[in-house]
Amino acid sequence: MINEQLCYDKKKLIILRAALIAVGGAIGGLALWQYFVYYPDVVSREYRIVITVVSCAFTALLFGLSAKAFYRLGASIAGCVLSVNSKIGARGMIAVILSFIASGAVVMVFDIAIRTVWNIWAVRLLIDVLVYIVCCALFCYESTKWLNAPADGEDKTVEVKHGGYLLSADCFRDVRVYTAADALINVKVYDGAYKALALWDESGLAVKRLDELVLAGKVTVLRSNKTFSDKAGYDEIERSISAGKRLKFISADVSADGDMNIAMFAPPPESVQ
Repeated sequence: MINEQLCYDKKKLIILRAALIAVGGAIGGLALWQYFVYYPDVVSREYRIVITVVSCAFTALLFGLSAKAFYRLGASIAGCVLSVNSKIGARGMIAVILSFIASGAVVMVFDIAIRTVWNIWAVRLLIDVLVYIVCCALFCYESTKWLNAPADGEDKTVEVKHGGYLLSADCFRDVRVYTAADALINVKVYDGAYKALALWDESGLAVKRLDELVLAGKVTVLRSNKTFSDKAGYDEIERSISAGKRLKFISADVSADGDMNIAMFAPPPESVQ
């Protein structure tokens, strides 16, 4: 069975969970406080503190249990930013930053508009945050799409660029995998590699290397519901994931044009081995 905890950096996850608990508690407390300010006759004053504490505890628990979801969301956003940077370069990053600024301007105008019909600032703050997130997503998508579009008169056929690398399971039998993980950006591995290496690598060294690189955050595990029963089926799944995710495929046995061979990397120092 694949260990789910290998997909997360434990220290980062603990810090993120603590921050989410604090934010959730603050939101729950502020929401109830604002509600009681604008509707003071709903409940007696002596019960307000108890209800507010319960609200803080509930929202803090809800946010704390959502830490892994937020972790995956942050990792996905970071991967998208790296992908945009590799495809478009500095122009793409400038477009993303300007999209954030433009979204802030839109939210300011929107807040002024709803201020006349809604006086509870905690609710307005929540709506403003949601509008800001939606505007950022739309502006970033449209701006990067516009920058990526070919100019008039240019050839419309654009070569599909990869946004990262996928290490095949057999790469972890070679010590050069340490060098590859250090030298490359956005390196992935299919989660079936754990099962494949457990079945076909008797020494256990490959699984150990995979664990070390995943726990160090140098390799990210891609989850898939696909199953396999033999090595040919496993290789087919790896290549389909590589093509679907637009990842450069790295293998110890290159059998297709455009693949990279793990042997092209230099061996790491003996201390690493």
